[in-house]
Amino acid sequence: MWYVPYLRARHAALIYAYIGIGISLVALALRFWPGAVHMDAHQVSGGHIYLSMIVAGSAALVGGFATVLGLNLAAENDGHLEIAWTKPVSREGYVLGVFAVDIIAMAACIVFTAVCGFVLVDVFAGYQAVELGSANDMFDALLFCGAPLCIYAWIAAMSASLKRNRGAVAGMFWPIMFVLALLPSVPNPALHALSTALNLFNPAVLFSASSHTVLPASHAWGWAVAVMLLAAATLQWRRLQL
Repeated sequence: MWYVPYLRARHAALIYAYIGIGISLVALALRFWPGAVHMDAHQVSGGHIYLSMIVAGSAALVGGFATVLGLNLAAENDGHLEIAWTKPVSREGYVLGVFAVDIIAMAACIVFTAVCGFVLVDVFAGYQAVELGSANDMFDALLFCGAPLCIYAWIAAMSASLKRNRGAVAGMFWPIMFVLALLPSVPNPALHALSTALNLFNPAVLFSASSHTVLPASHAWGWAVAVMLLAAATLQWRRLQL
């Protein structure tokens, strides 16, 4: 029933995997190249490299992948809408199926990236350098995995009702988010107040290193923002007309 969305997600995930494998192979080749510099894990991150760091870094990298996947709902509008609405499922059910396929693809890419990172760190260090760390650190890293979900939700919410030019949404998203993240530093009280309020929904701020200065529970709030945006995308797609 959701075969076409599955094919789109699989195609995007395979491209991501090919790029990740290519980068990993180049990194391994450089590691064993004559005269290559070895990494001393004891001089990195205060002497420790935790699995939670690798997971969080993987989630950040998958953010780019999420930008592409977020357009999948809009892709249904371009020549596939009539077919999608003939499926024996409600419009909301179809949208939730698309979301489920894409979220599973993002989760798989996070796991894939984390495995690559784990292997590369240990190979470059020459020993078992990655430590498990504390349960709290891992929990925070899992909360940080909401970053690609929030990005995906933003793209889906902005493009769900489009039938053309959906690529422009993905192209404009990151410049707008980064500009908003920088605006609070402008010495203008009105602009500072407005941008600070808008940044409460900005994934580039909610999942940044300084997110705690904006909102104490910023990662958890980012998950809530993602849910609200996915609901908005569902509502838009439900109201589409042929």
